[in-house]
Amino acid sequence: MNPPRPLTPSRAALLYGVSAGLFEVALRASPRLGLGLGEMFVWLFLGAAAGAGVTAGLSLTARLLRASPLLGARPVGFAVGGLLALHAGLSYRFERVLNLPVKDPEVWGGLLLIGALCLAVGLLFDRLWRALTRPVVALGVIAAWAGLLRGVPPSVTEPGPRVLIITWDTTRADRLSVYGGPAKTPTLDRLAREGVVFERATSVAPLTEPAHLSILTGRSPARTGVVVNGTELGDRPELLSWAAQEAGLRTGAAVSGFPLHAKYGWSQGFDLYDDDFGAIPGLHRLSLIRAWEQLFLPGNTLRERVGTRTVSRAERFMARYGAGSWLYWLHLFDPHGPYEALPLTDAPTGGAPLDLPPYWPPPHRQITSTDWLIRAYDAEIERADALTGQLLDQLDALGVLDDTIIVLTADHGESLTEHDYLFEHGDNLYDPSLRVPLIIRAPGKLPAGARVPCQVSNLDVTPTVRALLGWPTADLDGRDLTPLVGGGCVGAPVVSSAPGGRFINPPIDFSYRTEQEKLIVHGLKEGETGTPKVELYDLVADPGELNDLSAERDSQQLGARLAPSIQAFQGARSGASGDADTEAALKALGYLDEAP
Repeated sequence: MNPPRPLTPSRAALLYGVSAGLFEVALRASPRLGLGLGEMFVWLFLGAAAGAGVTAGLSLTARLLRASPLLGARPVGFAVGGLLALHAGLSYRFERVLNLPVKDPEVWGGLLLIGALCLAVGLLFDRLWRALTRPVVALGVIAAWAGLLRGVPPSVTEPGPRVLIITWDTTRADRLSVYGGPAKTPTLDRLAREGVVFERATSVAPLTEPAHLSILTGRSPARTGVVVNGTELGDRPELLSWAAQEAGLRTGAAVSGFPLHAKYGWSQGFDLYDDDFGAIPGLHRLSLIRAWEQLFLPGNTLRERVGTRTVSRAERFMARYGAGSWLYWLHLFDPHGPYEALPLTDAPTGGAPLDLPPYWPPPHRQITSTDWLIRAYDAEIERADALTGQLLDQLDALGVLDDTIIVLTADHGESLTEHDYLFEHGDNLYDPSLRVPLIIRAPGKLPAGARVPCQVSNLDVTPTVRALLGWPTADLDGRDLTPLVGGGCVGAPVVSSAPGGRFINPPIDFSYRTEQEKLIVHGLKEGETGTPKVELYDLVADPGELNDLSAERDSQQLGARLAPSIQAFQGARSGASGDADTEAALKALGYLDEAP
């Protein structure tokens, strides 16, 4: 038997590139992504092709340098060293020093050091790399099969309870037609006819992450300690996803905004968690693909996604698991600014531009009409409504809609010029930022067409879902809302909190809202002493919160009710992660400004 012919240096280098791509796919693949077999083959093909393309370029460079005794005589080692340098350099640039300019010595110095070390390893062991080419290729083939096996999604469960929780970001209730607003929301109108509308729902926070944590745990920010976006959640056994998983339900989620990324701990308890905003799920986990996306795609592409793509991922879940037993969370970011549902070519730009939030892109910052932007906001809501209806139609086609508990709410609202906040939220506790929709449809468990007029909170979602499923509701701050339906409507005070500024470690403001009054207590900045500023509003006589009565009325009683929440929060607060990538993303989405 003839021994195998020696590989040419170019072919050996190419095989190293292909194998490197296959190894990375095996490393990055995960059943949590819910990829189909076809998508996994796309991963393998693109990973291998990217590696091959890089090594082809390196081989060409080695040929051009073949007169050099150091580089040209070691083409395989040069290719291997180049691959190592590229992957290590990309990891360093995009994970360690992402927000530093290239001219910073920490960036270019670190990249030069990485490149020199990797090339040295490649060139010094050129003979070893040549000898190991075929074993490495064999391992690459094994890695490809391992990647396919690792990417296999979980199996379908037996039929049983089904729960769909839909959260619209930045959606105020009074804009929706079901609440008497101007935005046409036929899907919500349908849910209202077939379920229960809670007319006075208040959020516990005007920010995405703390509000969603309360929605999905039934615990207030005073207990979770989370009050700003970009906070590492830590272990959260109280998440509804854990309870559903323990009960045998298949759990899944598709989110649309960076603050809900799995890197902060949001994937806990979820069998499938889709926080990948690329066209092909999970593909930007591959370092070479990620480099291309970071360099050539618009800045917010990897920080948010339009609802059409998020809903398409949810539909994939339903197509696979819909007939079984499941809990699914769909998050739509569309109503969050900047509003893009209307063409910018129609926006008025004559005159002085509006003072829009700094994170809005330059084309939007030329707009001069608040009325046009309000219509654009309503159009975003209408798009979210249509997308929600698309998913409900799929459940209907699958024959499981009437066996599914559906909860639709929002994390918080949006100020549309009120209190001099132009299309903004996050650092104020006025009602435009806190009043949210809450509709629950549970055929056979809740009456159709009911409306509950008393004050509730999005904190009540988890206790209500648990009660509808017959699960325990102890040790929760929210309450089961089912007793309020059909009579006995008793409102409950709502404590909300927000950062008092958009910088690291801001003071925290709190509000205490009854159905008649609201007290706002502003936190003291670090190092400040004295009495905090307070505001007091009569919500019956002054629903717009325009007349501060704190100088005329005694707010001591409301303050005494709020004090335990402030004290509990001070004992529970956990800080934002503070890494550079998080800070950049939060600034890009408008959640963080430069330090004052």
